[in-house]
Amino acid sequence: MSTVTTMKAPDLGHEFVKPQEVARLIPGLTVKKLAEWRYERRGPDYYKFGRVILYDVEELKSWIDASAMSSGDGHAR
Repeated sequence: MSTVTTMKAPDLGHEFVKPQEVARLIPGLTVKKLAEWRYERRGPDYYKFGRVILYDVEELKSWIDASAMSSGDGHAR
């Protein structure tokens, strides 16, 4: 009789999304534009694990909040 051992994945404190999901969440943003921003070292922070690119949801929210523009003067808040 064999025993199957299952392990719960550890909670790393991060929720990650792929570039495709980021592009779906932000109207007008494309996967290609995200790739350009990564190359130019612009845009939201990201994590790279080998060839896998991931964005932390909380960091993405912070980047979005920091990108808010004031309607009065056209400058970032």
